[in-house]
Amino acid sequence: MAGLFRSRLTLLERARASLAIQTGRALTFTLRRLGRGATALPGKAALKVDPQLLKRLTAGRTVYLVTGTNGKTTTVRILCSILESLGTPVITNPSGANLDSGLTTTLLDHLPLLRQKTAGENDLAIVFEIDEAFFAKLAASLGPSVCVVTNFFRDQLDRYGELAHTRDLIAKGLSDSSAKVVLCADDSLCASLARGREDQCVYFGLDEAAMQVGPSGTVTESAYCTFCGTRYQYQAHAYGHLGRFSCPSCGFSRPEPDLSFAPATPASRELQASAGDKGESQALRFQYHGETILAELAIPGLHNGYNASAALLAAIAGGQAFAPAAEALGQARAAFGRMERFQVGEREVCLILVKNPVGMDRALDHVGHASDFGAAMLLLNANDPDGRDVSWIWDVDFETHLLPGPLGVSGIRAADMALRLFYAGKPASELQIDSDALTLFDHQLALCPPGTCLYVLPNYTAMLDLRASLAKRYHLREFWRKGG
Repeated sequence: MAGLFRSRLTLLERARASLAIQTGRALTFTLRRLGRGATALPGKAALKVDPQLLKRLTAGRTVYLVTGTNGKTTTVRILCSILESLGTPVITNPSGANLDSGLTTTLLDHLPLLRQKTAGENDLAIVFEIDEAFFAKLAASLGPSVCVVTNFFRDQLDRYGELAHTRDLIAKGLSDSSAKVVLCADDSLCASLARGREDQCVYFGLDEAAMQVGPSGTVTESAYCTFCGTRYQYQAHAYGHLGRFSCPSCGFSRPEPDLSFAPATPASRELQASAGDKGESQALRFQYHGETILAELAIPGLHNGYNASAALLAAIAGGQAFAPAAEALGQARAAFGRMERFQVGEREVCLILVKNPVGMDRALDHVGHASDFGAAMLLLNANDPDGRDVSWIWDVDFETHLLPGPLGVSGIRAADMALRLFYAGKPASELQIDSDALTLFDHQLALCPPGTCLYVLPNYTAMLDLRASLAKRYHLREFWRKGG
């Protein structure tokens, strides 16, 4: 273990760190033998033995931290794909376990690689998705080289409160860090984080020419200036509160992106052939300091264009060249449960994680335009990782995006979801409610004609539970494994 701890440690500290590692590794082995993911508990146990273990394991390493409300897991997945395509070994937390316990478990899983790559070398990157609240607690001690803030959308109100509080948590984490900071220019709350640290910040955003021109009537979140409280004016908008904003009072406005992107057509023949016309891919045009690159991304949706831009700019901020990094986007694939597709006989299944109003609106818009739509089901849980407050479903625009045909509904709060859908206009006769998500899955899959897709829209713990059952049945890759 000596190679892992280059800093000056007392004999007692070394003994404690070694015992913590042994405890965590033993627990991981036991849980995996039992078929469990072991994504957080081993790290939690190790940190009980040595609360400083996470800091010790990351000391002197090149660390990327990705936080924000939506898109963390996908952004991390894309960033890792870019770095690995360019020859950089990567340690990451693919399960999305993004608290201190999950990060520690991840490092315990990769001790052999940490031993091989001694501290201070540039050919190993640690890329962590990190929870917003834990970013505030851990960012300084992890010593990141690059911090990415994807966006701010209302999420888990019972845990975080309103968006301004979430923004302040991340600002606290940045205040003690000298990292390069990658921010979304189109998100007013996100862009406001640059105040006082302008020299550290770079921005990504949608090319204004690709936005919808004119004021947005849908901006209800982050509608008021962070600094003076005046309502923003919008010259153009993407979705939600993302767009070209300006404050008519104090002058705070959308910064010009260092990296801009726009949807482009066509994608390559190879990508089109593999995706067909199902909307499984997209072509994106990136512009960085006057240089333009057309790149392919095998993950659909404008929101994933934002995620790809965040990942690409993070790679550049970490020292990668623009052109090869952009070209490496073609190797990226969806993270588990995030636009994840797999074959079941003559049909496909697509899992799309949804956990807040904007995320659900984007998912419904995508599914509603999918040419291979066969049937759909929605799963709503209210466990601690989801947030106990499910009132956010009443802010989803189901009325505009109501999916056709019989809709399956399951989860701990299935009744709440069914009621919301009924008020949106879905007849009770077209709502199939079942407390057993796997039984409902079989029912909805049977409704899909051959060649079509069952779209499953669960929130976080509902997705984990259902995917675990589907993984056993269809031999899906375990999400804790690399590439899962």
